[in-house]
Amino acid sequence: MKKELFIILLLIPLLSAIEITLTKESHQPQETLQATFTGNFVSLTKENIFIYKDNKVHSEPVLSDLTKQNRTYYHYALLPNQEGNYSLRIENAMYFERGKIKTETIEKNFTLLYKNTSDLSINPGFVIPEKDFSIKVKSLYKDTTINANFEATGETKTIFLIEGVEETISFNIPENIPPSLSKLTINNYEIPVFLIKKSNETQEEKIEFIPFELTGTIITNREYSFSVIIKNTGNINLTNITLESKDAVINPKKILFLEPDSIKIINITIKTNKSLDSFVEAIVSDSIFVFPFYFNVTTNESEVNFSDEDKKNGLKQLGCKEIGNICPENFICNGETIGSLEGGCCLADCVEEKSSSSKTIVGIILIILILLLVLYSAYKIRQRRKLKSAEDILKEKSDRYSQRLKGEEVSGRLDKI
Repeated sequence: MKKELFIILLLIPLLSAIEITLTKESHQPQETLQATFTGNFVSLTKENIFIYKDNKVHSEPVLSDLTKQNRTYYHYALLPNQEGNYSLRIENAMYFERGKIKTETIEKNFTLLYKNTSDLSINPGFVIPEKDFSIKVKSLYKDTTINANFEATGETKTIFLIEGVEETISFNIPENIPPSLSKLTINNYEIPVFLIKKSNETQEEKIEFIPFELTGTIITNREYSFSVIIKNTGNINLTNITLESKDAVINPKKILFLEPDSIKIINITIKTNKSLDSFVEAIVSDSIFVFPFYFNVTTNESEVNFSDEDKKNGLKQLGCKEIGNICPENFICNGETIGSLEGGCCLADCVEEKSSSSKTIVGIILIILILLLVLYSAYKIRQRRKLKSAEDILKEKSDRYSQRLKGEEVSGRLDKI
């Protein structure tokens, strides 16, 4: 059977669609907005997030922040002091959707409306403490009493708030508290508290695969090649990342260097006659990061759920520095070249082009030898075909006639002169 190779960027389950979730759809002016973003983001920073009012970006600075914990982004913003129709928008952020990299705007609408309810302004909207921490709280309507409870320690505080006056509440972090996701409950607000290791322990290797898994249906005993992004989500350089799998061929098998927040493309080739529940391991120092893949097999072409254009349509929207190399002058790509934001991008290594000077010299010598041979042959032919003079002809016939008179055999015939 003829070997067939299908190039696929990824097969992402439907749950991977980008989604913005707000804690509520309607807020008071100056209240704290809390949101979570889920999906396969390639890159997302708080500079990609905007507050719009009536389809215009809000001119006043909005105090906000963003953090990524596991596969979820947490965002908060202290809202403007003006009623109206607003939207939270993510702009110019790269993300995967149905196997393609997109940068389209994602938005979620909400309203700001004054209410006769005891809503609060809380800053910050999430906490990542390394030691004891505090938050600022303000009542937006009338004086009120609030109860604040820190889930991780059980510590509780009761504070009386005067409308419009900001108060600070402090909480203790025990030395031996384990890393976890906790929360601070203030009346009906829940503030995420991400308890992490102490700062002198946070220098660690971190790798993220985008997408976080591969899944789908493929043809039995047919070869498939998938392109997957590896991203260094830690804060230190990673060296000598080894990639291994017992059920797939990986190229490259080693990434020599990966800076923080940078990415590389790896190709995962699979061929199987049975369903697969397997994984790729990325090994760096003493850490192992796992990329799972799950595939059912079929003999029915109509059940295969992928598009062989996904790779080119997706990768060309990335910068070449993110996915490969731009080969300098006198270097050529030792592998596949694909389009990118900067143009042609080499997904393999750039190798020095072999010098053509020696080939040129050999070519010139061959041409000279051929010309000499042609000239020599022409000369010999001309010599053979050179015409005899009349004097030579008379002498030759005279000699032949003399030989005949002597009775010697004469070859040829005696022509008239």
